[in-house]
Amino acid sequence: MIGLFAWWLLTVLALSASIFAPTASHAAPQLILPTAPGEAWRIIQGYGCGTHNAWDRYSLDLAQVDGPTYGATVRAAAAGEIWHWEARSGTIILSHGGNFFTMYTHLQSAASTQRGRRYAAGETLGFAGDRGSPGVPHLHFTAFTASRDGWSNKQSVPLSFAEGYDLPDVGGCNQHGGEVMTAMAVQPPQVTFSSPLQPDQWYKDGEQRIDFTTAWSGGGLSQKWDQEPPADTPMFPRAVDGYAVLKDAGEGMSTLFLRVWGPDGKQTTVQYGPIGYDATPPPAPGRVGEIASAAGAPVQLSWAASRDALSGTAGYRIYVGPDANGKSEWFTAENAVKTPALQPGRYVVRLQPLDVAGNAGEWTTVGSITVE
Repeated sequence: MIGLFAWWLLTVLALSASIFAPTASHAAPQLILPTAPGEAWRIIQGYGCGTHNAWDRYSLDLAQVDGPTYGATVRAAAAGEIWHWEARSGTIILSHGGNFFTMYTHLQSAASTQRGRRYAAGETLGFAGDRGSPGVPHLHFTAFTASRDGWSNKQSVPLSFAEGYDLPDVGGCNQHGGEVMTAMAVQPPQVTFSSPLQPDQWYKDGEQRIDFTTAWSGGGLSQKWDQEPPADTPMFPRAVDGYAVLKDAGEGMSTLFLRVWGPDGKQTTVQYGPIGYDATPPPAPGRVGEIASAAGAPVQLSWAASRDALSGTAGYRIYVGPDANGKSEWFTAENAVKTPALQPGRYVVRLQPLDVAGNAGEWTTVGSITVE
């Protein structure tokens, strides 16, 4: 029995060592500051002493310099996935592979708390707050390594950020406290358009909109029809989304140009279109005149085409009948048509021109047919 127990104990110890002992990790990813690009944040508590005096010695408490910390954007310092969410302290831990993790604490809210949800570097994780630290909104940030289970043998690491901020261990309490750091944009601003208006098509409803949203932005935007907006200052500072109304372009075929500023000054210029706006009904077509025809025979009708100067003429609705104010849904795309065989009587010929944008002109009497 003693030999069997000894074998069991050795097996358990070996398994425990494989689970909880530190394992060789891959190179840590390059980190970016976990704050919004262009915003200046101050280290209000640095390495060592205070609440940063255990495994998380190399942690930073950050507060925004020129704006409210509460509700400020917090972003992923490197690409990774959610490893853990703790609601009480507002803590997200991202796993970056190779037993390397980053931790973001005191969040007011999180964009997602679903374990395994992947984030790109710079993508919004949530918004700063004071969960677990009432009355003192700030972001507590730590990068650390751990064993394979993600919890044991946690050890924070000194921080270095791609923006050029290197924060080594220099000894003492509150290391690097008071330093101000400003995040950069990972890439130039990106724009996503959303609209029922499709390029190279004509529309008659000038109230329709082109909506757009941006990413990696925050420095503002400018918009202009048919020419690029100036690159000096944005029309709408700090705006990250917006819209353009078609009627503001005026009638004709137009292209929307949009210039977006990142918070660090990077700019992107994009365009949407061209899109046609035509709110003017087409003019009346030419006359067919007075026509005489024999009973029981079709009649060939033709007229001078309606000249729509914008979207162009799509065709005509035609009425041939006794009613002087008659209308019908009979349609032809050409400026000519052959009637069915007609019985004796007098017929009024009326036309309504339609343009490509969907505008309809007035019904007009353009002639008559007398059948004997």
